[in-house]
Amino acid sequence: MTVTVLVDNDVVIKLAQMDAYVDALAAVGVSPTQVGSLRVMLRYMGIVDSSRRKRLTQTPAEADRLNVALQSIVELEMTPQESALAASVMARVLNAGLDLQEGELSLCVVAVSRGAIDLCTGDKRALKELPALERLWAALSQLRGRCICLEQLFERMCGKSGLGRVGDAVTTSPKADSTILFVYRHPSVGSERAFIQGMQKVTQDRVGQYAPGWLKAF
Repeated sequence: MTVTVLVDNDVVIKLAQMDAYVDALAAVGVSPTQVGSLRVMLRYMGIVDSSRRKRLTQTPAEADRLNVALQSIVELEMTPQESALAASVMARVLNAGLDLQEGELSLCVVAVSRGAIDLCTGDKRALKELPALERLWAALSQLRGRCICLEQLFERMCGKSGLGRVGDAVTTSPKADSTILFVYRHPSVGSERAFIQGMQKVTQDRVGQYAPGWLKAF
């Protein structure tokens, strides 16, 4: 099946920890076979190294779930042209002092160069830098409206599967993501609507106001 979304390390690890990888993807219309990531990222997450998976998670069960998720992800290798472009753009990023890591930039390059691919990332700092990055690399405009953050996944999962499903996730791994846990446990949250509104506020405060129009609309 064709890859329709690229994921970064943060998304894969946190969703696996919370046993929400498949359900969160399904909530945005994506099956595991449509997910791709870069070889270097998969190696970092321990696709061939169980000791690394254990270091990145809290319990053996989380490490096992991470392994299952990793085995389902399509491994992508950057072409020489993509690598050269990424290096060129990274030099501009460093010169401009943008808060953008090499891995996130590489995902952007692959998504743009191969076309019709969304980017799902847990790195909100990178998302905030997209308007500035576009000024350095005009082709990035192709990713407008194609970016997805972790909070959107939980917003959609709550809407489709209910607040109880979110509760199962944060209970399974309370330390995986402090923001989602905080919103779920906030005294004002007692319904799907309240949790969704909480996620939307976080998304707007941390991404939307800095990079309007870059996040995917569901």
